[in-house]
Amino acid sequence: MKSDKNDLWYLDSGCSRHMIRDKTKFAKLELKEEGFVTFGDNNKGRILGNGVIGNESSFNIKNVLLVEGLKHNLISISQLCDKGFKVMFEPNSCLIYDAHGSIVLIGKKVNNIYLFDLHHASFSIHCLLTKEDDTWLWHRRLCHIHIQHFNRLNKKQLVEGLPKLKFEKDRVCEEETE
Repeated sequence: MKSDKNDLWYLDSGCSRHMIRDKTKFAKLELKEEGFVTFGDNNKGRILGNGVIGNESSFNIKNVLLVEGLKHNLISISQLCDKGFKVMFEPNSCLIYDAHGSIVLIGKKVNNIYLFDLHHASFSIHCLLTKEDDTWLWHRRLCHIHIQHFNRLNKKQLVEGLPKLKFEKDRVCEEETE
């Protein structure tokens, strides 16, 4: 899956707030200068506003700062935890659960960094419904989810409409190109 850099979000344990640099990604944005943030290299970026990324039919992220000069979109682990989300890391993926135990985001590890592609994620988990029983199709639909996570979703019936399947790795998953 090929992603636009502006749609990728880095899960960051060092930042205290969610931040983005592209104002076109906001569903709701209140523009007002609120000071500065300091980057890891001690440079500063001006805060231009605060808003919501996403929409009603997908997972949305609230209290996102619009920051001038930011190079990557950042999701703050501490801000997620403060809002009641649970963040679970695995060797090749990361799952974020809401307060009810439902998975709201699935990320993957790329070059030792956990990334989420919010553009390709249509996360209202309850909207995932199919009659298809092809496990590899489900693997792709769930953002190339790790086998163990797929089987856990299935065993605990966390996805409405997901057929009872046992995912077994019988071939190598290749990333799709568009």
